[in-house]
Amino acid sequence: MKTSLVQIIAFILASVTGFSALAHHSTAEYDNNTITEAEGTVVDVSWFNPHVRLTISTEAFDGETMLWELEGMGVMRLDRAGIPRDLVSVGTTVRFAGNPSTRRDRHMYVTNVLMPDRQEILLRTTSEPRWSDELISIRGGSVIDPALVAADQPEGIFRVWVPAGNQAPVWAENPPLTMAALTARDAYDPTRDDPLLDCTPPGMPRLISRAGGHPLRFIMRNEDIILQNEYFGVERLVRMDESSAPTGLEPTPLGYSTGRWENDDLVVTTTHIDWPYFQLYGLEGIPQSKAVKLVERFRFDEASNTLSYDITVTDPATFTQTLIAEDYIQFRWEPGLDFLPYECVMGR
Repeated sequence: MKTSLVQIIAFILASVTGFSALAHHSTAEYDNNTITEAEGTVVDVSWFNPHVRLTISTEAFDGETMLWELEGMGVMRLDRAGIPRDLVSVGTTVRFAGNPSTRRDRHMYVTNVLMPDRQEILLRTTSEPRWSDELISIRGGSVIDPALVAADQPEGIFRVWVPAGNQAPVWAENPPLTMAALTARDAYDPTRDDPLLDCTPPGMPRLISRAGGHPLRFIMRNEDIILQNEYFGVERLVRMDESSAPTGLEPTPLGYSTGRWENDDLVVTTTHIDWPYFQLYGLEGIPQSKAVKLVERFRFDEASNTLSYDITVTDPATFTQTLIAEDYIQFRWEPGLDFLPYECVMGR
């Protein structure tokens, strides 16, 4: 049975992003400077986090019996666009192109798909047409109940924030690493060492710094602030009394966080972190010790209803100096938006 246009679009929405480097685990294995293309038939679809995956058989076209694995983003964009998860079926013949893996044969992060009716779909904002003048470029928006939009009356920072873009720090290209950290980075394999491959909930700073397009929300709980994340459904407690961590406190993936206000800025200091990597976009495989200290600054601009995020890291075991990433993430307010349940399935 021929797959409809909406079925193909459903898959495309799982791959498209207007947010730089949206990913739930690392895409560092893909060569962004190389494009590979092939043609084949869809034989399997995995419609789960951390990534939607499409398996393609190209045997009828190139005689190879091995399958192509095409990777896109997670399913949340599809859900927010109101597209059912059961739309994509097997049997469609497509031409596809994208960035090949540098570590695994016949693995790709998709950039272009040519449909049976000769319409070409561009999967990223940077994608260029390859085969056709009939183009589709999708920027899936959110389907939100107008009543929820009208009822959303936030106060200051206390609302749902959606990532709208990020900017890797200049120093990410050549970070000042200790020799031990340099050795560990060189040994890192994202297809083996990324903790999220087995659906382990992320620790700090990854919960914020590599959460893809998942929104976050600030709420008051008694005198403290809870920072809720759609990403894996994780909550962080920010103690607003700036109390010191108790003696003998054991490190955890989220660490011990205290906060303070500086005008409209929320400044959060986190210590006692037990998470193996310091992860920013543009920075891969950097180890993180339990001595790490993070200082986050959430800068609220009431006039534009935007939120900017800075992060400062100190870790003598990893970096030879304190490092700052200013304006690392920009957030926008999307009225009426609520969280969706995050479902992660191992082995994909």
